[in-house]
Amino acid sequence: MQPKISLLSDLLIKQILDEAFQLMMAPGIKVQSPEARRLLAEAGARVDEASEVVHIPVEVAAPALESAPKQFYLYDRFGQPVINYGGDAVHFDPGSSGVHILDPDTLEHRPSYAPDLVRIIKIAEMLPQYDAQSTAVVCNEIPKAIGDLYRLFLVLMYSTKPIVTGAFSVPTLQTMIDMLAIFAGGREALREKPQAVFDVCPSPPLIWSEFGAQNLIDLARAGVPAQMVSMPLAGAAAPVTLLGSVVQHAAECISGITIHQLARPGAPIVWGGAPAIFDMRRGTTRWAPWKPP
Repeated sequence: MQPKISLLSDLLIKQILDEAFQLMMAPGIKVQSPEARRLLAEAGARVDEASEVVHIPVEVAAPALESAPKQFYLYDRFGQPVINYGGDAVHFDPGSSGVHILDPDTLEHRPSYAPDLVRIIKIAEMLPQYDAQSTAVVCNEIPKAIGDLYRLFLVLMYSTKPIVTGAFSVPTLQTMIDMLAIFAGGREALREKPQAVFDVCPSPPLIWSEFGAQNLIDLARAGVPAQMVSMPLAGAAAPVTLLGSVVQHAAECISGITIHQLARPGAPIVWGGAPAIFDMRRGTTRWAPWKPP
């Protein structure tokens, strides 16, 4: 049996969602992608083009939430379903996008490079505890313009497991989808048996950047799963109260799902997040308390 902990009552969850819908109307969501604003306007949202703010009514957002699939699978290189996104399933991957590592040989805290990523990939490939790979660290020696592509290339070369990855620009996403399609047997085959999920992040508070919103649209149309990673920083880019931060998190995710499902209803998407608390004494997040001497 798997133990289950519930931190919020059904009544409180309803209140959080109700207030998230209110936030999506006033003050609204800043959507910097013209195509996303067009989709929202055609669906009935009120768009202020001058400020790029979209006021999304519940009548537009609720159908999008309903059309999003309740579960889907990620497949390995052999076409076998490995990861179930849905229900109470739990899976692990090495994490993503670290820019530094603690060198295991020298114990030096230093920038990460391609050999470091290859080492992580090889270890994760051997460990049954990891169901998926990830583009775990940034290869700092690689030009930023192709950094996303290179990290995915290394994972594809050294692993057969499903992949958690992401694109940090609009142009690189299509190339990354094509790279995955080569191994899947084409874009239609990739749509049928997706081998990767792409992290897509809003920009707190209540902003979908041009590349973030466009990535949602492009992933939906390609049938490649998207995984929203809303990161409200309580006390800085989100309310200092935890419930207020959760409400903002919900508004960012619901607005993202709305954009995504308007592009292609039924496309796979994950409501995810990486919330944190702002450290008032140090002016930073408490994600990484260790620092080199």
